[in-house]
Amino acid sequence: METTYYYIKVKNLLGRFCNDRYEIYDGKTWVFDSEGIILGYRMGYDPSEGPDSPYGIGDAGTMREIEEISAEEAEKIIHRFPH
Repeated sequence: METTYYYIKVKNLLGRFCNDRYEIYDGKTWVFDSEGIILGYRMGYDPSEGPDSPYGIGDAGTMREIEEISAEEAEKIIHRFPH
């Protein structure tokens, strides 16, 4: 199964989609993204909008903050984390 890696620069957050689930690198291992951070950025979720707002999803500014990166780039980011 193919793995897709993501990086959110403003949060210095590395994530991936693997085995039908989003995961976040916590500095030591990959953990399930239980808060939906990666998907939220991909969908442009704007938490400043109310729950019934039609503008809560699709915020272009939020979507620009997440970048799909290569496995090699992900490895470089992992090696920057303190171990």
